[in-house]
Amino acid sequence: MVELTQHFSDANLDSLSVQLTDYGILSVSGADADSFLQGQLTCDLRKLDQNNWLYGAHCDQTGKAFSVFWLCREADAVLLIMHRSAIEGSLAQLKKYGVFSKITAEDVSDDWNIAGVFGNKAASVASEFDGRVIQVGTSPDQYLLLSQQPISTDYSQPYWDALEIERVRPQLTSENNQAFVPQMMNLQAWDGISFDKGCYIGQETIARMKYLGKQKRALFRLSGKVTAQVTPGMQLEKAIGDNWRRAGTVIMAVNRTDTHVDLLAVLPSDIDADTAIRVRDDDASLLEIHSLPYQLG
Repeated sequence: MVELTQHFSDANLDSLSVQLTDYGILSVSGADADSFLQGQLTCDLRKLDQNNWLYGAHCDQTGKAFSVFWLCREADAVLLIMHRSAIEGSLAQLKKYGVFSKITAEDVSDDWNIAGVFGNKAASVASEFDGRVIQVGTSPDQYLLLSQQPISTDYSQPYWDALEIERVRPQLTSENNQAFVPQMMNLQAWDGISFDKGCYIGQETIARMKYLGKQKRALFRLSGKVTAQVTPGMQLEKAIGDNWRRAGTVIMAVNRTDTHVDLLAVLPSDIDADTAIRVRDDDASLLEIHSLPYQLG
């Protein structure tokens, strides 16, 4: 399977624009928005200003994530850009804890159009865009585009997801709501967790996992042969002798053809790279584990 980055090089493509219909936006505004979110999210709101963004997670009291997001400011609000299906869980949690703060939390997905552009000359496309631009990746350059007007694009969501899978940077969907601590999805590799900002919901579990070395699972990229569509929440199995045992859970997947999938899954962090993996209930499937493109801290 050709990597997207290699495909760009081979085809001499300048950029590719993508309609991100699976993404939505949760808005938090009000006088207490920053202080409130500082006590809710894994990232450090003190590092956010009008010209940058943060990556992070929103967790329950046990440290399990409702959502993973890109966060930015827009006017007097803080916007959390995430998978649409994850908004409901996060929004309910924010409203529950926001009762005694001067904040308004709402799903504003219908007010915005979200697109992405990436490639060798994506920067020039982004510079001409009449809306909010957030650079979220390099090699190739990668941008989120936000506008309250329609955005013209060339391709659909799976192209963006395929690049995110190659980067091993997850988006969480409702199928895995409150299933994984952020480190199990490698958010620390993307500066999505602050370990020195103070207390927030789920912080005790997250800190314990870091400082006591209790992380037993991590996010990996896999690809290979399947006979049916793979979707988030599906279970993977690993070969142990002549038997198969549960190995992990699919977080994201792009079915590039009817018989070939590229995916992210949470697996045991010490799993051998040459372990045979298959999709449960698809006995003919066979997946290969890729090496990570970054170091896990």
